[in-house]
Amino acid sequence: MIKVMGGRSLKLLYAFLTLFLHLIPALVFTSGVGNGSVLCIEKERQALLEFKKGFVNGNDNLSSWGSEDEKNCCNWDGVYCNGQTGHVIELHLNSYGLRGMISHSLLELPYLTSLDLSSNDFNQSHIPKFIGSLSNLNYLSLSSANLSGPIPHQLGNLSLLQNLYLHDNDLKIVENLEWLSRLSLIENLDLSSTNLSVANDWLEVVSHLPKLSQLILESCDLPPVTDFSSLPHTNFSKSLTTIGLSTNHVTQSIFPWLFNYSTSLVKIHLSDNQLGGSIPDASGNMNSLEILILDENQLEGGIPKFFGNMCALQTLKISNNKLSGQLAELIHNLSGCVQYSLRWLHLDGNQLKGSAPKSIGNQFALWSLLLGSNLLEGEISEQHFSNLSILNELSLSDNSLTLKLSNDWVPPFQLEYMDLSSCNLGPDFPKWLSTQQSILGLDISRNGISDTIPSWFWNKTFGYDYLILSENKFLGVNSLLCSSSVQFLFYLDLSNNQLSGDLPNCFMQWHNLIVLNLANNNLSGEIPYSMGSLKKLTVLDLSNNNFLGELPLSLQNCTMLSFINLRDNSFSGKLPAWMGESLLSLVILDLHSNKFHGCIPLQLCRLVHIQFFDFSQNNISGNIPRCLYNLTAMAFKNTNTKRTFIDLATYMDGTQVIFNLFDWDKYVFNTNVSWKGQSYIYGKNFGEMRSIDLSSNKLTGEIPAEIFSLIELKALNLAGNMLTGLIPQGIGRLKQLESLDLSRNQLFGSIPASIADLNFLSFLNLSYNKLSGRIPSGTQIQIANPSGFIGNLALCGPPLTPNCPRDAKVNAEPPKGSSKNNQEDEDEFLKCLYIGMGLGFMVGFWGVCGSLMLNRSWRHLYFRTTSNLNDWLYVAMIVNIARLQRMFHG
Repeated sequence: MIKVMGGRSLKLLYAFLTLFLHLIPALVFTSGVGNGSVLCIEKERQALLEFKKGFVNGNDNLSSWGSEDEKNCCNWDGVYCNGQTGHVIELHLNSYGLRGMISHSLLELPYLTSLDLSSNDFNQSHIPKFIGSLSNLNYLSLSSANLSGPIPHQLGNLSLLQNLYLHDNDLKIVENLEWLSRLSLIENLDLSSTNLSVANDWLEVVSHLPKLSQLILESCDLPPVTDFSSLPHTNFSKSLTTIGLSTNHVTQSIFPWLFNYSTSLVKIHLSDNQLGGSIPDASGNMNSLEILILDENQLEGGIPKFFGNMCALQTLKISNNKLSGQLAELIHNLSGCVQYSLRWLHLDGNQLKGSAPKSIGNQFALWSLLLGSNLLEGEISEQHFSNLSILNELSLSDNSLTLKLSNDWVPPFQLEYMDLSSCNLGPDFPKWLSTQQSILGLDISRNGISDTIPSWFWNKTFGYDYLILSENKFLGVNSLLCSSSVQFLFYLDLSNNQLSGDLPNCFMQWHNLIVLNLANNNLSGEIPYSMGSLKKLTVLDLSNNNFLGELPLSLQNCTMLSFINLRDNSFSGKLPAWMGESLLSLVILDLHSNKFHGCIPLQLCRLVHIQFFDFSQNNISGNIPRCLYNLTAMAFKNTNTKRTFIDLATYMDGTQVIFNLFDWDKYVFNTNVSWKGQSYIYGKNFGEMRSIDLSSNKLTGEIPAEIFSLIELKALNLAGNMLTGLIPQGIGRLKQLESLDLSRNQLFGSIPASIADLNFLSFLNLSYNKLSGRIPSGTQIQIANPSGFIGNLALCGPPLTPNCPRDAKVNAEPPKGSSKNNQEDEDEFLKCLYIGMGLGFMVGFWGVCGSLMLNRSWRHLYFRTTSNLNDWLYVAMIVNIARLQRMFHG
């Protein structure tokens, strides 16, 4: 019995030992840094050191690699090893500040399963093809790494890959996405900002990826899909939960494909596409949907009734479409179970009508409500907000609404962001705002408030991110601008009010300010020196005030300035040369109507990003610099259709200069432009503007021909100076020119014929110069206003006069019946004249020269006489010179 029990005990012990040995890999495996018990493979250690050599910086972040104190690569930063074998299995180097190239030495890490090199700088290099040979990879992230060129099709060899992130680079595909179809295990795919414009097979490929869960292809220039015949007819994948296709060319034909996955979808992002028509009925098919974003499309109609039964829906964003109908009906369609889950309701920028129903207060879960920029009217009372206790964001702007809220009202919510522009809050400052202790962003512009800004407004606990208080009637200039709360401000717009007095010298604490707009007030005095402390300032607009004095030299510290508008003030002094040395990001420089004097500094020619250059109505003298051809932003067209970021919060989007306030509101910078003889507010299409205005100064000399190398110029105004010389022939190179004003100068000569090549020219003023001759013929010239040519010496021809004086002589008709005889007589006379001139020349020439050649004595006499005459002239000249010298010395 003991022997039996002993045998069983040995067998049991053996079983435990076997189990323990199998568990060892799991017990000693490490997925983190700092495994001191396992040494890495020497060959792989050398490969990592070789990989490090590919970077020109980042040694600080990779200081542990190869140090004398730590030779075990499994303990290096970002390196993860298998705890049993010591093989490197993961490299996590995202955001390590690496700059350089990806080394082939990674091929010496054959057991690598995860590679993350995102958010580094690979200097526009291509994705190495050899990455497709790392056959064990299941995770690859190269996003935001400054990579360019085509995506190598070798990535299709990574058959174990489950996660692929290549977004936010400058990548493209050459033909199609066939390589992607081979990644049958892929679960998460993000190729955003990759050029997929030729990927006509994109929908077919992703539809055949059986495990795909997250598909993000935003800003990929995806072509619309019209042929669905090759797509699977059954639900091939039930795993798809997230679809992000924003900013493409997707049309409403995508909806049937989406409904194929409707039971599994949780997030749908389709903003900024070409979706049209009404939102299709998908009742009962999208019970899992939590986020639906359809902003920036062309959707029509209203909110379908089935939305009210989508009990999981938390975010519904349909801003900037063409939704119509009554807001009350739309809110009624959201009165089902969705009212208990809906947190984000964005319907701004549509065509919704009617008054806001009080039932909107029944959307208990609302956290963000945007109804701005519709056609709503009527009153908003306290009852509308009675149940919105967790409301955090509110926009009712740009409707015809009136807020009837008592001053002692205590709202049930604490807002962080509020846009109530054009909501008739005035004339008193709304005191109920004092209850909002967490407010970060506020827009109460265009509200007819005629009051001072109360002291409590500047003393918020958290301070403000942005304040837009423009187009009211605020009085005074409040010393409380020096409040400590302003240190958090990013945007401050107090333009178009009645502020007066000097600016306080306390800008040194405005550490984060990006936009400062104080235009169109009655402010005076000099710009405080402390304004130079605004190191992040991008926009400075002080136009149409009473500022005076010279610009403080400290402004050269504001090196991020892109937009300066100081027009219509009394600033004086010489034009600041330091702008061309320090403010190299300038896009707008507007100094119109001030008292600047002196020459245009050559340093300003370094402003290669400048698009709008206005020094008009000053006292500027000297010549126009020839180096203006260096203003290359006016010489080359911006072919990049993507957003051009100036900083994280500021970008140019083709036709607009935009500042992001937060995810649902933007600040668009506007400026005055002297255009076609008038002054305009130029905002939305500013990105296409190229303008030089040096009019009404004291400039002299000729118009430099170099200025006509700025071939993208839309407007050129040199009127009201003292320019002389000819209009350069190269003016015809300005093919994009729409407005040209050279009036009130001293230009002479004829108008260059090349001016007729300016096909877009719609405003032309050459009046009051000294021009002469025929006006060149051309469609745009002949339809120009005749007043643009008056006041010259002798210009003629359309549109100034029907014809020129000599046209009458050339076109005079001979008497009837005599034209043929007169022509014959004229031809006969000319023939006789030419024969006579020829005979006369021959007789005269050979009568003199022939005689000298044939008679020797006559020839000798001719040359002797000529020689004596030469000697006499020489002696006479010497004698007379000597006589003049004696007279001068006497």
